[in-house]
Amino acid sequence: MTFDPDILLVATVATTFAVTVLAALVSWSQRWSVPPRATLAMFFAAFAISEIDSLAFALTLEMPQIIRDGTELMSFVANFCLMPLFLLYVRELTGTRERPGDGASMVRHFFLPIVVLVFSVVVMTLPEVTREAWYSDSSTEAPLFGLAFLHYGFTLLTVALVLQWAGYVIWIARTQAQHIAHLKQHFASTEGLELRWVAILAFAMGSYILQTMAGEILILLGGQDPIGPLPDSFLVLIIVAALALWGLRPSPELEHATKTLDEATDQPGKKYEKSALGAAQSERIARKLQRAMQQDRLYRDTNLTLSTLSAHVGVSLNYVSQTLNENLGQSFFEFVNGWRVKEAIPLVEAGETTVLAIAYEVGFNSRSSFYSAFKRATGMTPTAYKNAKSKSQSFSVARPISGGPK
Repeated sequence: MTFDPDILLVATVATTFAVTVLAALVSWSQRWSVPPRATLAMFFAAFAISEIDSLAFALTLEMPQIIRDGTELMSFVANFCLMPLFLLYVRELTGTRERPGDGASMVRHFFLPIVVLVFSVVVMTLPEVTREAWYSDSSTEAPLFGLAFLHYGFTLLTVALVLQWAGYVIWIARTQAQHIAHLKQHFASTEGLELRWVAILAFAMGSYILQTMAGEILILLGGQDPIGPLPDSFLVLIIVAALALWGLRPSPELEHATKTLDEATDQPGKKYEKSALGAAQSERIARKLQRAMQQDRLYRDTNLTLSTLSAHVGVSLNYVSQTLNENLGQSFFEFVNGWRVKEAIPLVEAGETTVLAIAYEVGFNSRSSFYSAFKRATGMTPTAYKNAKSKSQSFSVARPISGGPK
């Protein structure tokens, strides 16, 4: 039995198309209960449209030239919509969405897709012989102006697509980094809220478009695409499956965190330069915060938030945040986890219980977050720290004590 790569190619492309359509329908059905899902549905719909041309190519369908051109141009336009839609989805997840009625911002995101749409409409109005000559590299019957318009137009827009994707990958990564920094101002435990998968998938999509464009350039220069259609289709399927898996899974913790951040951001006087907090008052608040940790051991609360701490010490949330940032030079996250690690160190040295038990006892909600905080504070993992202390104590016991009685 011989292996037919064409069959596998058709199956892969068809699966990708089916997954995107299904993900779009599921997202759209949840748009009222989870508002970001509406944008996610549009993203998956655009992804499905971008795959129409690949699906037609894989199926080697015999179709009229005008339909062939139409499917290719539809896919081309859809590719320009993917990254803006993904960014808008990420911004809704992180609570940094566009302001309602901000039409200028929407134009900024979709100006290039609109330009490409207009270009595609103009292309479809060209004589069919001109479009056929673009595919056959024959200009005997096609007007030179039409061929030049197609050639330079597609070339410039392809370069624009690469630049757009690269720019949005950076934009999405920055949005996610700002989201993490914002979380650490309000939450002591950010496990599961940081959306690191967003940056990974944005990078994967950016890498995919770059390798795709590199293959196109090699083909234009008379070479051959080193990836090929089958590996390329597998890469697309993996990216789409990962997007569907992470994007459609329920995340009530993230939704709660986003609402909390929205409420904190909406409070008046959040900007420190407008604050009336004086140095003496800041010192008093700092002492209250230290007592809350040292005496009340508030850091042991796994779900401790900035609002909880501010209510405990009887100080406004903004003043507590300002005191932490300016007086103590720490984010809320760093402040609380510093106290957690401080209590954990002697427990790790004693070695009477497991690392995971210690992590939970001092307020961490996972082993990984404990390891990260402990290593950031001591430069070593808990196990390495314990071993280093054990060796140091053994060396001190075995070493002769100088200066004793003779």
